[in-house]
Amino acid sequence: MLAELEIVNFALVEHACLPFAEGLNVLSGETGSGKSLVVEALGFLLGGTPRDKPLRSGAESGSVSGRFLDPPEEALALVRQWGLEQGEGELVLSRDLHASGRSTCRINSRLTTLANLRELGASLVDLHGQHQQYALLKPSRHLQILDRFAGPDQAGRLARHAAAWRRSRELATELEALRSGERERRREIDWTLHEIAEIREIAPQPGEDQELEEAIRVLAAAEDLQRGAAEAHQALQGEGGAAEALSRAGSALKGLLGADPRLETFWERLEEALVMVREAAMDLRSYGDRISADPQRLEELQGRHEALRRLQRKYGPSLEEVLAYRDSAQARLAELEGQGTRSEDLESELARAEKERLDLAAELSTARKEAAGRLQTEVGRELALVGLGSCRFVVALEKAPEPGPEGLDRVEFLIAPNPGEPPRPLARIASGGELSRLMLAMLGLFSRFEPVPTLLFDEIDAGLGGRAAEAVARRLGDLAQRCQVLCVTHLAVLAATGARHHHLYKTVEDGRTTTRTQVLEGEPRELELARMLSGDASPEAARSHARELLARAGG
Repeated sequence: MLAELEIVNFALVEHACLPFAEGLNVLSGETGSGKSLVVEALGFLLGGTPRDKPLRSGAESGSVSGRFLDPPEEALALVRQWGLEQGEGELVLSRDLHASGRSTCRINSRLTTLANLRELGASLVDLHGQHQQYALLKPSRHLQILDRFAGPDQAGRLARHAAAWRRSRELATELEALRSGERERRREIDWTLHEIAEIREIAPQPGEDQELEEAIRVLAAAEDLQRGAAEAHQALQGEGGAAEALSRAGSALKGLLGADPRLETFWERLEEALVMVREAAMDLRSYGDRISADPQRLEELQGRHEALRRLQRKYGPSLEEVLAYRDSAQARLAELEGQGTRSEDLESELARAEKERLDLAAELSTARKEAAGRLQTEVGRELALVGLGSCRFVVALEKAPEPGPEGLDRVEFLIAPNPGEPPRPLARIASGGELSRLMLAMLGLFSRFEPVPTLLFDEIDAGLGGRAAEAVARRLGDLAQRCQVLCVTHLAVLAATGARHHHLYKTVEDGRTTTRTQVLEGEPRELELARMLSGDASPEAARSHARELLARAGG
């Protein structure tokens, strides 16, 4: 409940602190006394935009703050989500207004955003004024209200349908992506096949490029290599060559070994050199015999080498990377070809998901049709209790333009205020009094399953009198048994039923007009009710009637 509302420098209010009780709280005062300022101040606190500049003339700043006791779990969950401090069983909201027009928002003394203040306020107070956009007037909420009225089983149906709807959307999105990308997929398959075929056709082997480069160098210099090998062989083994010189040198030393044994070492070295020269000469001859100039073979090797270089330029600097690219292309090809099968599977899966969704949507619609009939009957009873028995309330249930997570239905509440008139949307009702009583009737019903801790009504009794006024007073009293109600009123019969009565009045102090507030009890309350009854608190008949109203209400 809203335990206290403090207003500082807001319009005509210099400072006011209004304590509220559980049940029904009424605010009364003469026309222009500032009753609606309280409504505007509370709306400002809850994130609303005031109609005019609300800062009191001459003030540098102003503020509105509210202390809420035992806030609902929904509100506490938001505070925890935003990481704000929680009080002991209470929430304190405040909004400061500066001369620049800027406002500062706080929750439990911690700075917060206007959006947060507005969201939290919606879970604490539901404002209802003749010139405001009532929550119940919004068609976007009508489907939600009907589903909650349908009972707890409807929540399970909604959850199952929402899950089926999301699954169907996911499958449809995936299938559409596959279909829209089919041309690109086929193009990529063709290109990948071409790349794989190109690599397979050349069939490179690791290190093959280096072997080819060596073989090409040899073939390109074959004639020079043959000539060089022949000349070297002749120099070693030919007439007058190295072998012949080493042989003569060895023979010259061999006959002198007996004269000087030290020559034996030189002789042995010459013999070893002779053997090595002869072996080298033989190897050179064999090497030269193996070398042959083959232009055709050279051209083949060069062509092969160029083919490998083309692959390397396209798929990787090395042949190892070319082969790795081939392997990855084969894996990608398998993936692309598998997508065709996935598309077929998706079509079947989507068909099953759509059938499940439609079946669940049909269950929702059936439950809504049954609930719509009951809701029309219940609201009709409530309307009769507030003097609108001739009004006809209709729940229009139609097929939505597009299916959504809530199903296939669109709901809007309609009303026909007078017999013979066609039902029209609630938002188009012209009479403020009828609209106010309609809201009270509907809230009296909906508050049973869609509770808000505090409800505020701004002149819900406008244009009422007699039995209709008494009926509204009774329904407000009944509603106050389930939640806290704040009501701005001109009717004594309604003011008398309040658990707490606030009186607003204007005073002129130091040449300035100020709105003051006072909690009325006892004789002052009796006098205020008498004024509301007759326009003057002095007539004894009015005071007698006021005492009768208070006695009847138990006050």
